[in-house]
Amino acid sequence: MKKLFYEDIHIVDFEAIVVDCVADEGFYRVSLNQTAFFPEEGGQGADRGTLAGFSVVDVQIEQGVIWHFVEQPLTVGSVVTGHVDWEQRFDYMQQHSGEHIVSGLVHGRYGYDNVGFHLGKEEVTFDFNGSLNLSQLREIEAEANRIIWQDLPVRVTFPNKEKLEQMEYRSKLELTEDVRIVEIPGVDSCACCAPHVDTTGQIGVLKVTGVQSHRGGVRVTILCGARAVKEFTVHQDSVTAISTLLSAKQDAVAEAVFHLKEENLRMKERANELQARLLALQVSTLPSPDVQSSVILFTGDLDTIALRNTVNSLCERYSGYCCIFSGDDNRGYRYIIGSASLDCRQAATILRETFGAKGGGTAPMVQGSIMADAKDIQNTLRF
Repeated sequence: MKKLFYEDIHIVDFEAIVVDCVADEGFYRVSLNQTAFFPEEGGQGADRGTLAGFSVVDVQIEQGVIWHFVEQPLTVGSVVTGHVDWEQRFDYMQQHSGEHIVSGLVHGRYGYDNVGFHLGKEEVTFDFNGSLNLSQLREIEAEANRIIWQDLPVRVTFPNKEKLEQMEYRSKLELTEDVRIVEIPGVDSCACCAPHVDTTGQIGVLKVTGVQSHRGGVRVTILCGARAVKEFTVHQDSVTAISTLLSAKQDAVAEAVFHLKEENLRMKERANELQARLLALQVSTLPSPDVQSSVILFTGDLDTIALRNTVNSLCERYSGYCCIFSGDDNRGYRYIIGSASLDCRQAATILRETFGAKGGGTAPMVQGSIMADAKDIQNTLRF
Protein backbone atom coordinates (compact mmCIF):
# COMPACT_ATOMS: atom_id res chain seq x y z
CA MET A 1 0.00 0.00 0.00
CA LYS A 2 1.38 3.36 -1.05
CA LYS A 3 1.30 5.99 1.70
CA LEU A 4 0.57 9.20 -0.15
CA PHE A 5 0.87 11.27 3.04
CA TYR A 6 4.58 10.46 3.02
CA GLU A 7 4.98 11.60 -0.58
CA ASP A 8 3.16 14.91 -0.01
CA ILE A 9 1.32 15.94 3.13
CA HIS A 10 -0.75 18.36 1.05
CA ILE A 11 -2.48 15.57 -0.91
CA VAL A 12 -6.09 15.58 0.26
CA ASP A 13 -7.86 14.26 -2.87
CA PHE A 14 -6.88 10.97 -4.45
CA GLU A 15 -8.13 7.90 -6.32
CA ALA A 16 -7.47 4.35 -5.22
CA ILE A 17 -8.49 0.76 -5.90
CA VAL A 18 -10.39 -1.13 -3.20
CA VAL A 19 -8.25 -4.13 -2.23
CA ASP A 20 -10.44 -5.55 0.55
CA CYS A 21 -13.68 -4.78 2.41
CA VAL A 22 -14.62 -6.56 5.64
CA ALA A 23 -17.65 -6.10 7.92
CA ASP A 24 -16.56 -5.07 11.40
CA GLU A 25 -19.00 -4.32 14.27
CA GLY A 26 -21.47 -2.17 12.38
CA PHE A 27 -18.87 -0.67 10.04
CA TYR A 28 -16.88 -1.83 7.04
CA ARG A 29 -13.12 -1.64 7.06
CA VAL A 30 -11.62 -1.03 3.68
CA SER A 31 -8.04 -1.38 2.45
CA LEU A 32 -6.78 0.39 -0.67
CA ASN A 33 -3.79 0.13 -2.98
CA GLN A 34 -2.85 3.67 -1.91
CA THR A 35 -4.14 6.22 0.58
CA ALA A 36 -3.66 9.79 1.78
CA PHE A 37 -5.30 8.98 5.14
CA PHE A 38 -2.88 8.91 8.05
CA PRO A 39 -3.94 6.20 10.54
CA GLU A 40 -3.98 6.46 14.32
CA GLU A 41 -0.37 5.89 15.19
CA GLY A 42 2.38 7.16 17.44
CA GLY A 43 -0.03 8.79 19.90
CA GLN A 44 -1.78 10.83 17.20
CA GLY A 45 -5.40 10.45 16.15
CA ALA A 46 -6.33 9.42 12.62
CA ASP A 47 -7.27 11.63 9.70
CA ARG A 48 -10.95 12.09 8.90
CA GLY A 49 -12.69 12.66 5.57
CA THR A 50 -14.68 10.70 3.00
CA LEU A 51 -14.17 7.62 0.84
CA ALA A 52 -16.48 7.09 -2.12
CA GLY A 53 -18.66 9.80 -0.59
CA PHE A 54 -19.00 7.98 2.75
CA SER A 55 -17.60 9.39 5.99
CA VAL A 56 -14.36 7.84 7.18
CA VAL A 57 -14.96 7.48 10.92
CA ASP A 58 -11.59 5.93 11.78
CA VAL A 59 -8.32 4.81 10.22
CA GLN A 60 -6.19 2.09 11.79
CA ILE A 61 -3.00 0.30 10.80
CA GLU A 62 -2.61 -3.41 11.49
CA GLN A 63 0.45 -5.38 10.41
CA GLY A 64 1.28 -2.76 7.82
CA VAL A 65 -2.25 -2.63 6.35
CA ILE A 66 -4.17 0.64 6.66
CA TRP A 67 -7.89 0.09 7.22
CA HIS A 68 -10.46 2.82 6.57
CA PHE A 69 -13.70 2.44 8.55
CA VAL A 70 -16.86 3.47 6.67
CA GLU A 71 -20.59 2.87 7.16
CA GLN A 72 -21.25 1.25 3.79
CA PRO A 73 -19.47 -1.60 1.96
CA LEU A 74 -17.28 -0.83 -1.04
CA THR A 75 -16.83 -3.20 -4.00
CA VAL A 76 -13.44 -4.89 -4.14
CA GLY A 77 -11.65 -3.90 -7.35
CA SER A 78 -13.60 -0.68 -7.81
CA VAL A 79 -11.93 2.71 -8.12
CA VAL A 80 -12.97 5.15 -5.40
CA THR A 81 -12.24 8.76 -4.59
CA GLY A 82 -10.91 9.76 -1.21
CA HIS A 83 -10.90 13.16 0.45
CA VAL A 84 -8.96 14.03 3.61
CA ASP A 85 -10.26 16.74 5.93
CA TRP A 86 -7.43 19.25 5.55
CA GLU A 87 -8.55 21.42 8.46
CA GLN A 88 -8.12 18.56 10.90
CA ARG A 89 -4.92 17.36 9.18
CA PHE A 90 -3.32 20.80 9.44
CA ASP A 91 -4.48 21.22 13.04
CA TYR A 92 -2.82 17.94 13.98
CA MET A 93 0.32 18.96 12.09
CA GLN A 94 0.51 22.23 14.03
CA GLN A 95 0.10 20.48 17.39
CA HIS A 96 2.56 17.68 16.64
CA SER A 97 5.29 19.93 15.26
CA GLY A 98 4.85 22.20 18.29
CA GLU A 99 5.30 19.22 20.57
CA HIS A 100 8.56 18.32 18.80
CA ILE A 101 9.92 21.82 19.43
CA VAL A 102 9.06 21.72 23.15
CA SER A 103 10.36 18.16 23.56
CA GLY A 104 13.58 19.03 21.73
CA LEU A 105 14.15 22.12 23.88
CA VAL A 106 13.44 20.26 27.13
CA HIS A 107 15.72 17.41 26.09
CA GLY A 108 18.49 19.82 25.14
CA ARG A 109 18.23 21.99 28.25
CA TYR A 110 17.37 19.43 30.95
CA GLY A 111 18.17 16.06 29.37
CA TYR A 112 14.64 14.71 29.94
CA ASP A 113 13.01 12.28 27.52
CA ASN A 114 9.49 12.44 26.16
CA VAL A 115 8.06 9.13 27.40
CA GLY A 116 4.37 9.59 26.50
CA PHE A 117 2.37 11.50 23.91
CA HIS A 118 -1.30 11.95 23.07
CA LEU A 119 -2.72 14.19 20.35
CA GLY A 120 -6.51 14.27 20.32
CA LYS A 121 -9.18 16.63 19.11
CA GLU A 122 -9.25 18.64 22.34
CA GLU A 123 -5.78 18.63 23.85
CA VAL A 124 -2.14 17.70 23.41
CA THR A 125 -0.35 16.09 26.33
CA PHE A 126 3.13 14.66 26.64
CA ASP A 127 5.11 13.27 29.54
CA PHE A 128 8.69 13.89 30.60
CA ASN A 129 10.70 11.63 32.90
CA GLY A 130 11.89 14.55 35.00
CA SER A 131 10.51 17.42 37.05
CA LEU A 132 9.62 20.79 35.51
CA ASN A 133 7.74 23.69 37.03
CA LEU A 134 5.55 26.23 35.27
CA SER A 135 8.24 28.91 35.42
CA GLN A 136 10.71 26.68 33.58
CA LEU A 137 8.08 25.79 31.01
CA ARG A 138 7.30 29.47 30.47
CA GLU A 139 10.95 29.91 29.43
CA ILE A 140 10.66 26.90 27.12
CA GLU A 141 7.44 28.37 25.71
CA ALA A 142 9.13 31.70 24.94
CA GLU A 143 12.02 29.96 23.17
CA ALA A 144 9.62 27.70 21.27
CA ASN A 145 7.75 30.71 19.91
CA ARG A 146 11.00 32.38 18.84
CA ILE A 147 11.80 29.22 16.88
CA ILE A 148 8.33 29.21 15.34
CA TRP A 149 8.68 32.81 14.19
CA GLN A 150 12.08 32.08 12.63
CA ASP A 151 10.15 29.93 10.14
CA LEU A 152 12.73 27.15 10.18
CA PRO A 153 12.36 24.24 7.76
CA VAL A 154 10.92 20.97 9.05
CA ARG A 155 12.87 18.25 7.24
CA VAL A 156 11.68 14.67 6.82
CA THR A 157 14.12 11.93 5.76
CA PHE A 158 14.45 8.15 5.67
CA PRO A 159 18.19 7.69 6.32
CA ASN A 160 19.82 4.36 5.56
CA LYS A 161 21.15 2.15 8.31
CA GLU A 162 24.71 3.44 8.09
CA LYS A 163 23.69 7.10 8.27
CA LEU A 164 21.18 6.38 11.01
CA GLU A 165 23.92 4.90 13.18
CA GLN A 166 25.82 8.16 12.95
CA MET A 167 22.83 10.36 13.83
CA GLU A 168 21.66 11.57 17.21
CA TYR A 169 17.88 11.57 17.45
CA ARG A 170 15.10 11.08 19.97
CA SER A 171 13.11 7.84 19.83
CA LYS A 172 10.87 5.97 22.26
CA LEU A 173 11.56 2.67 20.45
CA GLU A 174 14.67 0.84 19.27
CA LEU A 175 14.28 1.22 15.50
CA THR A 176 16.70 -0.18 12.92
CA GLU A 177 15.03 0.11 9.49
CA ASP A 178 12.56 2.33 7.63
CA VAL A 179 13.13 4.96 10.30
CA ARG A 180 11.53 8.30 9.46
CA ILE A 181 13.39 11.23 10.97
CA VAL A 182 11.72 14.60 11.48
CA GLU A 183 14.32 17.32 11.99
CA ILE A 184 14.11 20.99 12.91
CA PRO A 185 17.67 22.25 12.44
CA GLY A 186 19.36 23.16 15.71
CA VAL A 187 16.24 22.32 17.71
CA ASP A 188 15.21 18.68 17.44
CA SER A 189 15.72 15.42 15.60
CA CYS A 190 13.20 12.69 16.30
CA ALA A 191 11.95 9.42 14.86
CA CYS A 192 8.29 10.05 13.97
CA CYS A 193 5.67 8.57 11.67
CA ALA A 194 3.22 11.49 11.58
CA PRO A 195 2.68 14.38 9.12
CA HIS A 196 4.30 17.69 10.05
CA VAL A 197 4.21 21.29 8.88
CA ASP A 198 6.63 22.42 6.14
CA THR A 199 8.15 25.16 8.28
CA THR A 200 7.86 26.12 11.94
CA GLY A 201 6.12 29.36 10.96
CA GLN A 202 3.03 27.35 10.00
CA ILE A 203 2.57 26.45 13.68
CA GLY A 204 1.69 30.09 14.29
CA VAL A 205 1.91 30.26 18.06
CA LEU A 206 2.42 27.84 20.95
CA LYS A 207 1.03 28.08 24.46
CA VAL A 208 1.78 25.88 27.47
CA THR A 209 -1.57 25.51 29.22
CA GLY A 210 -0.77 23.14 32.05
CA VAL A 211 1.74 21.00 33.92
CA GLN A 212 1.16 18.39 36.60
CA SER A 213 3.15 15.68 38.35
CA HIS A 214 2.91 12.34 36.60
CA ARG A 215 4.67 9.05 37.40
CA GLY A 216 7.81 10.61 38.79
CA GLY A 217 7.94 13.26 36.06
CA VAL A 218 5.49 15.75 34.63
CA ARG A 219 2.65 15.81 32.12
CA VAL A 220 2.60 18.94 29.99
CA THR A 221 -0.36 20.29 28.01
CA ILE A 222 0.03 22.66 25.06
CA LEU A 223 -2.08 24.30 22.38
CA CYS A 224 -0.78 25.45 19.01
CA GLY A 225 -2.04 27.51 16.10
CA ALA A 226 -5.80 27.87 15.79
CA ARG A 227 -6.37 25.96 19.03
CA ALA A 228 -4.28 28.49 20.97
CA VAL A 229 -6.15 31.40 19.38
CA LYS A 230 -9.50 29.80 20.20
CA GLU A 231 -8.47 29.24 23.82
CA PHE A 232 -7.27 32.83 24.12
CA THR A 233 -10.61 34.06 22.77
CA VAL A 234 -12.50 32.03 25.38
CA HIS A 235 -10.33 33.42 28.17
CA GLN A 236 -10.57 36.95 26.81
CA ASP A 237 -14.37 36.76 26.73
CA SER A 238 -14.40 35.51 30.33
CA VAL A 239 -12.07 38.27 31.53
CA THR A 240 -14.14 40.88 29.67
CA ALA A 241 -17.34 39.63 31.30
CA ILE A 242 -15.76 39.63 34.78
CA SER A 243 -14.29 43.07 34.15
CA THR A 244 -17.72 44.43 33.26
CA LEU A 245 -19.44 42.81 36.25
CA LEU A 246 -16.85 44.14 38.71
CA SER A 247 -16.37 47.52 36.99
CA ALA A 248 -12.63 46.86 36.95
CA LYS A 249 -9.96 47.12 34.29
CA GLN A 250 -9.16 43.82 32.61
CA ASP A 251 -5.61 43.75 33.97
CA ALA A 252 -6.98 44.30 37.48
CA VAL A 253 -9.73 41.65 37.59
CA ALA A 254 -7.71 39.25 39.74
CA GLU A 255 -7.22 41.92 42.39
CA ALA A 256 -10.89 42.90 42.15
CA VAL A 257 -11.97 39.27 42.61
CA PHE A 258 -9.64 38.96 45.62
CA HIS A 259 -11.20 42.01 47.27
CA LEU A 260 -14.69 40.72 46.48
CA LYS A 261 -13.81 37.38 48.06
CA GLU A 262 -12.51 39.12 51.17
CA GLU A 263 -15.66 41.22 51.38
CA ASN A 264 -17.87 38.15 51.00
CA LEU A 265 -15.92 36.41 53.75
CA ARG A 266 -16.51 39.34 56.11
CA MET A 267 -20.21 39.37 55.21
CA LYS A 268 -20.43 35.63 55.80
CA GLU A 269 -18.81 35.99 59.20
CA ARG A 270 -21.26 38.77 60.06
CA ALA A 271 -24.19 36.70 58.81
CA ASN A 272 -23.04 33.72 60.88
CA GLU A 273 -22.82 35.96 63.93
CA LEU A 274 -26.35 37.26 63.41
CA GLN A 275 -27.63 33.75 62.71
CA ALA A 276 -26.04 32.54 65.94
CA ARG A 277 -27.80 35.32 67.84
CA LEU A 278 -31.09 34.44 66.18
CA LEU A 279 -30.60 30.78 66.99
CA ALA A 280 -29.85 31.65 70.62
CA LEU A 281 -33.04 33.71 70.72
CA GLN A 282 -35.07 30.83 69.30
CA VAL A 283 -33.54 28.44 71.81
CA SER A 284 -34.54 30.78 74.65
CA THR A 285 -38.19 30.46 73.62
CA LEU A 286 -38.22 26.64 73.82
CA PRO A 287 -40.31 24.99 76.55
CA SER A 288 -38.64 24.23 79.86
CA PRO A 289 -37.13 20.73 80.31
CA ASP A 290 -39.65 20.32 83.11
CA VAL A 291 -42.46 20.66 80.54
CA GLN A 292 -41.12 18.36 77.83
CA SER A 293 -38.02 16.22 77.43
CA SER A 294 -37.63 16.54 73.61
CA VAL A 295 -37.50 19.69 71.44
CA ILE A 296 -37.61 20.46 67.74
CA LEU A 297 -36.47 23.73 66.20
CA PHE A 298 -36.76 25.04 62.62
CA THR A 299 -34.37 27.78 61.52
CA GLY A 300 -32.94 29.35 58.38
CA ASP A 301 -29.68 28.28 56.72
CA LEU A 302 -26.98 28.09 59.38
CA ASP A 303 -23.41 26.89 59.55
CA THR A 304 -23.20 23.16 60.32
CA ILE A 305 -20.80 23.74 63.19
CA ALA A 306 -23.19 26.22 64.79
CA LEU A 307 -26.05 23.75 64.43
CA ARG A 308 -24.03 20.92 65.93
CA ASN A 309 -22.87 23.08 68.85
CA THR A 310 -26.46 24.12 69.54
CA VAL A 311 -27.68 20.51 69.50
CA ASN A 312 -24.90 19.55 71.93
CA SER A 313 -25.93 22.42 74.20
CA LEU A 314 -29.58 21.35 74.08
CA CYS A 315 -28.65 17.77 74.92
CA GLU A 316 -27.21 19.02 78.20
CA ARG A 317 -30.65 20.43 79.13
CA TYR A 318 -33.11 17.98 77.58
CA SER A 319 -33.08 14.25 78.19
CA GLY A 320 -34.97 13.30 75.01
CA TYR A 321 -34.38 14.14 71.36
CA CYS A 322 -32.95 17.54 70.45
CA CYS A 323 -33.68 18.31 66.77
CA ILE A 324 -32.73 21.25 64.56
CA PHE A 325 -33.88 21.57 60.95
CA SER A 326 -32.06 24.25 58.92
CA GLY A 327 -33.53 25.47 55.61
CA ASP A 328 -37.05 26.03 54.31
CA ASP A 329 -40.02 24.14 52.86
CA ASN A 330 -39.13 24.94 49.24
CA ARG A 331 -35.45 23.92 49.21
CA GLY A 332 -35.61 21.34 51.96
CA TYR A 333 -33.80 21.04 55.27
CA ARG A 334 -30.52 19.86 56.70
CA TYR A 335 -31.11 18.25 60.05
CA ILE A 336 -29.15 17.26 63.14
CA ILE A 337 -30.72 15.19 65.90
CA GLY A 338 -28.91 14.47 69.15
CA SER A 339 -29.70 12.84 72.49
CA ALA A 340 -27.89 12.08 75.70
CA SER A 341 -30.00 9.01 76.47
CA LEU A 342 -31.95 7.88 73.37
CA ASP A 343 -30.92 6.21 70.08
CA CYS A 344 -31.14 8.95 67.45
CA ARG A 345 -31.00 6.38 64.66
CA GLN A 346 -34.63 5.54 65.45
CA ALA A 347 -35.66 9.12 64.67
CA ALA A 348 -33.62 8.99 61.44
CA THR A 349 -35.42 5.79 60.47
CA ILE A 350 -38.80 7.46 60.94
CA LEU A 351 -37.76 10.37 58.68
CA ARG A 352 -36.36 8.01 56.04
CA GLU A 353 -39.42 5.76 55.97
CA THR A 354 -41.90 8.65 56.00
CA PHE A 355 -40.22 11.24 53.77
CA GLY A 356 -37.33 9.43 52.07
CA ALA A 357 -34.85 11.49 54.08
CA LYS A 358 -31.14 10.84 53.63
CA GLY A 359 -28.54 10.67 56.33
CA GLY A 360 -27.16 8.59 59.13
CA GLY A 361 -24.91 8.60 62.16
CA THR A 362 -24.56 6.99 65.55
CA ALA A 363 -26.85 6.57 68.52
CA PRO A 364 -25.92 9.93 70.16
CA MET A 365 -26.27 11.99 66.96
CA VAL A 366 -27.53 11.70 63.36
CA GLN A 367 -27.60 14.22 60.54
CA GLY A 368 -28.84 14.37 56.98
CA SER A 369 -31.20 16.10 54.55
CA ILE A 370 -34.94 15.98 53.93
CA MET A 371 -37.47 17.38 51.47
CA ALA A 372 -40.67 17.96 53.40
CA ASP A 373 -42.77 20.73 54.96
CA ALA A 374 -41.92 21.80 58.49
CA LYS A 375 -45.51 21.17 59.59
CA ASP A 376 -45.44 17.57 58.33
CA ILE A 377 -42.06 16.93 59.94
CA GLN A 378 -43.30 18.31 63.25
CA ASN A 379 -46.47 16.23 63.13
CA THR A 380 -44.42 13.10 62.40
CA LEU A 381 -41.90 13.63 65.19
CA ARG A 382 -44.36 13.74 68.05
CA PHE A 383 -41.99 12.96 70.89
